Amino acid sequence: SSMSIGTESHSGGTPEFAGPIAWMAHHPIAANLLMLLLIGGGIWAAFNVQKEVFPEFTLDIVNVTVSYPGAAPTEVEQGILRPVESAILGVAGIKEIVSTAREGQGSVQIELVEGTDRMKAFQDIDQAVARIRTFPDDSEEPEVTLVTPQQEVMELVLYGQVDIWTLRKLAEQLRDRLLSDPSITQVDLGNAPDYVTHVEIPQQRLREYGLTLGQVAAIIRQSSEDIPAGTVETQGGEVLLRLKERRQWADEFSGIEIITSDSGATVTLGDIATITDGFEEIGFHSQFNQQPSVQIGVYRVGEQSPLEVANSVEAIMADFETTLPTGVLWRIDSNSAKDYDQRLTLLLTNGFLAIGIVMLILSLFLEIRLAFWVMMGMTISFIGSLLFLPVIGVSINMISMFAFLVVLGIVVDDAIVVGENVYEHRQEGLDNMTAAIKGAREIAMPVTFTILTTIVAFVPLLFIPGTLGKFWWPLPAVVITVLAISLIEALYILPAHLAHSSSTTRTSAGAKIHGWQQSFARAFSHFVNTRFRSLLDLCLRHRYITVTFALAIFVVVGSYAFSGHMGTIMMPEVAADEIEAGIRLPVGTTPDQAARVADEVTTSTLRMFEEHNLHEVAEGVKTNVRGNQSFIDVEIVMKPPDEHDTTAEEIITLWRDQI
Repeated sequence: SSMSIGTESHSGGTPEFAGPIAWMAHHPIAANLLMLLLIGGGIWAAFNVQKEVFPEFTLDIVNVTVSYPGAAPTEVEQGILRPVESAILGVAGIKEIVSTAREGQGSVQIELVEGTDRMKAFQDIDQAVARIRTFPDDSEEPEVTLVTPQQEVMELVLYGQVDIWTLRKLAEQLRDRLLSDPSITQVDLGNAPDYVTHVEIPQQRLREYGLTLGQVAAIIRQSSEDIPAGTVETQGGEVLLRLKERRQWADEFSGIEIITSDSGATVTLGDIATITDGFEEIGFHSQFNQQPSVQIGVYRVGEQSPLEVANSVEAIMADFETTLPTGVLWRIDSNSAKDYDQRLTLLLTNGFLAIGIVMLILSLFLEIRLAFWVMMGMTISFIGSLLFLPVIGVSINMISMFAFLVVLGIVVDDAIVVGENVYEHRQEGLDNMTAAIKGAREIAMPVTFTILTTIVAFVPLLFIPGTLGKFWWPLPAVVITVLAISLIEALYILPAHLAHSSSTTRTSAGAKIHGWQQSFARAFSHFVNTRFRSLLDLCLRHRYITVTFALAIFVVVGSYAFSGHMGTIMMPEVAADEIEAGIRLPVGTTPDQAARVADEVTTSTLRMFEEHNLHEVAEGVKTNVRGNQSFIDVEIVMKPPDEHDTTAEEIITLWRDQI
């Protein structure tokens, strides 16, 4: 009892035992609670924090698009772009306006000043465009959209020797099947033509009945709409009335009455026109290896995890492919979830290796239990930082995981420095409590400034403006968070554990390991105090020779590096997933002309595959026509680089000659 009272008086009244470091050392329960909070909270956050491939952010961009079929770019500029520009100039918060006139369409991209209320600016622009009354009569309704990047997880492709109608139907069935899974909520079809009902009326037939195509189009439009007709109150309740006249397929349109005589005789659309179901008029459908193809994009929405979405897609496809008709195949065109999984695996593997290596090396030079708590400091810093990710608005994504990889080699330094200094005081004969307090206090100032200077180095990355800054913001945020927690752990949690950890072990096996470790540590200390010390003394006595020798090495290495022998590149070369050839066509190219060029380039490329046996290095060839028939995109899809030795440059050389 007297010793306990004396200890309290001693710790409270002696300056050596005052301060937060000493307080935490004397109250290990507080240190353990803080440790458990960081570990437990971090593990909880790891399962509940948002997971996505790339950080989700909003762009300060509003797009206005107006279609003007058949108009030349000059007409689009005068009739579409100038009225839009004039209407939105008065909207507050606009930073830049970029207008583009194409054949049949005009678009205006409006970039907002950073920090502007995006929704209010969007509503103001939408209302300003809606008030425009000078658009040409043939132009369509303007579309005003707020740009929000979509989070694509996977892109599937259905392809085969079947007609595009069958392929689109299969793609719609697959889309519905995917959407029925609770973990998938957004699936879009890509490079698939829209359904169109074609109504063809001979000119002579129109003259017979005194009609024009415009009159027929107006009748069709009025006769194929669902019209609400109010309600009827009855004793049994309220009855909603609705005229259901909406038509979707050709056979439904044929019954529309075009002409009705006084005698009651009628002429229907089917009497004067040929009506067929088909697709919008495009000259080329998306192809893979010259077979029609349709893309199905699967996206992550809300709190969904890319890995969960990918697992659901793979499970559904394993069952769906058994129902595909003969000749129809499927492939994964892109898989962001795979990249996410590889980055996560790399992070976890490197983390466990780092922890193991730190534990092994420190066990050789210090003590096993001391090495264990230093290793735990690194673990606590990483796991504990996950607890703060939701607070700072960061998800687990490719950028934040890269940040953990960056800080992996930095965060252990402060714990090692504190642990080694505590060990040094133990070797001097101080008890564990005094050694922990004195060792941590002595090194607290340099450790703090070391961490702060590293944090300062990453602070500028927090203020990168624009889209690039929003994309890379998680990198400095994660690094700073981990470093801050590691500082707290090294100065307050680690000393408390070292103050109460014994240097002795109770088991015979532990005693043997401790004996081997101490023998190695003594041998290393002997080497340092004899061999290395004598070399250091020699270098210090002949300091000018030492400095000259260092400068000579610097000159030799520098000369080799900057003379061009090592080579310099801006970015390391990696194996290409796809090799793309782009063919730009003149404005006004017809769909049939674009299709002919696309077929020629694809045929030539596949001929190259046969001549040089490229099927061993590439999966196939994708072909698309984009941008209103003005751009042909042909891509060679490469196999994984570990399956072949052919480089992209070699294929590009062959491809240029072939085309």
